[in-house]
Amino acid sequence: MKHDFSKRMTRFAQRTLEDFSRVLFEALTETSIENITVRELCEKANYPRATFYNYFDDVYDLLNDCWQKIASDIVIDDYPSIPAEERTSALFERCYTYLSGYRAAIEKIMKHNPMDGRFAESLRKYIREQIYSIIVNSPCSEKYAVPYELMAEHYGNTIQMMLEWCFIRREQMPKEAALEALHYLLGGLS
Repeated sequence: MKHDFSKRMTRFAQRTLEDFSRVLFEALTETSIENITVRELCEKANYPRATFYNYFDDVYDLLNDCWQKIASDIVIDDYPSIPAEERTSALFERCYTYLSGYRAAIEKIMKHNPMDGRFAESLRKYIREQIYSIIVNSPCSEKYAVPYELMAEHYGNTIQMMLEWCFIRREQMPKEAALEALHYLLGGLS
């Protein structure tokens, strides 16, 4: 990303980024991410291409920014204050609750973005990065003789699989049942 999002942004910058995020997700409900162009996003958001390129390198860079915004909506930053043994459940619950509010949009997006496409790949990558960060900063991970990377991949893949099962594959599993399945799949180690 070209813009440093950790610094305070002007209202114009915030509105611009929100506009680009909104039109990206609107476009995703109509076509795959591979078919979305910067020109199309700029036309729909009513900004010149130069404005887009002030913030992002390409459409995938914008998508990565969207994942960051979603993570802040899910409130991933407060994990150090959650007891270590509850972090996996808390992450899953927050993701589940957030995604529940967007079930119809997710179904539309997934009609045009296959599980083996760039959109799903980007989402999986982001989830893995977040899980890795959580595990690395978790004091309980030190008591296991398993590398962080392996734990992060295991937990991340399991959480991701459960979210895909509940939202993308349209199984409509209630949160309580999904949490129970998650704990079973993780062997009660969370």
